Amino acid sequence: MGMFMLDDRVKATITGFLPGFRKWLDTDEGKGFLREREDKEREFKGLLNSTAIDQLSEPDFRRIIVSLWAYVGWTNKDYVADRILKSTDFNILRNELKNLLYGAAPLASRYDRFFEKVKGIGPAGVTEILAFAKPDQYGIWNDKSRRGLEILGLGEVLPTKKYRISGSEYERVNEVLKSIFRVIELGKAELNLLDVDLFLFYLVTKEAKEEIVVKEEEDYDFDHDEIVDKLVEIGNGLGFEASSEQQIARGARVDVLWQARIANLGVVSYVFEVQRGGSIDSLILNLQRAKNNPTVQKLVVVANTRDLRKIREEVESLSEEFRKSLAYLEAKDVERASDLLAELNTIISRLELVKSF
Repeated sequence: MGMFMLDDRVKATITGFLPGFRKWLDTDEGKGFLREREDKEREFKGLLNSTAIDQLSEPDFRRIIVSLWAYVGWTNKDYVADRILKSTDFNILRNELKNLLYGAAPLASRYDRFFEKVKGIGPAGVTEILAFAKPDQYGIWNDKSRRGLEILGLGEVLPTKKYRISGSEYERVNEVLKSIFRVIELGKAELNLLDVDLFLFYLVTKEAKEEIVVKEEEDYDFDHDEIVDKLVEIGNGLGFEASSEQQIARGARVDVLWQARIANLGVVSYVFEVQRGGSIDSLILNLQRAKNNPTVQKLVVVANTRDLRKIREEVESLSEEFRKSLAYLEAKDVERASDLLAELNTIISRLELVKSF
């Protein structure tokens, strides 16, 4: 793949943000972020370099997962590691990780193969591992970097609305990130895409916080899988056992399930169905079947404003009991709650209430 060239408009936008970014890097907060990146890069390179990776142990892998920003919103990060290790034998996982980082095939094939073989970890986590192990080649694809790329006007050349991207799309992302690095030039001779990630993080959290959060239009778009993952993360953060793609009653498979055990009274369940277009009749039928499970307390429909209105109208003619069991949640509010949860956990983790082992 050839070198990607940024157009002049995007270059001018980047250059316009640079003085503020450099000033921020000089603050205590900016220095703290740089230090954290350097520490993590050292740790990941130590565990995942081409010789050490053969000795990678399960506790090492857990250490990597716990330190990923991709899971900053999770209160119980062990759950994430358990989820991955339950779905994939550790020897296979280690071999796939080694192939992803050092295999001979092109990156696009190695990336796609990893997601075929290893379940339970999303693109944000995988690209973060890649970036910290080899920052000169690989960048991070998460909600902050996607929003940052949109601020720079790169939403047309990259699939910034997509949560899960293919290997060939990720190759293109890396080319674009490298071209941004060449404009930023933080006085480093060596290419380091973690610097670009920090720049994008700065854009989203410092320069354009308000501009991005507000989605005024009723028919806004969102990524179904991303909202599902965020609902699992939020449920986990609230202390529920949260999981996706669960069979809850005969003929009813639901997007997200939150469950809690209440003393010796049994289990309470909350069901979430994420609707992005698609048939409203099928959605209602699935929810009616899910309600046959006696532990279900509430059925929550997640969609954009326009679709929520349509669904409300459709259920008007159904029984009062069913109507009362439904609740409605905006997809954009799920995104906002996820951001706030991540921010809260970041603040609390600085207190070091629980020492990590």
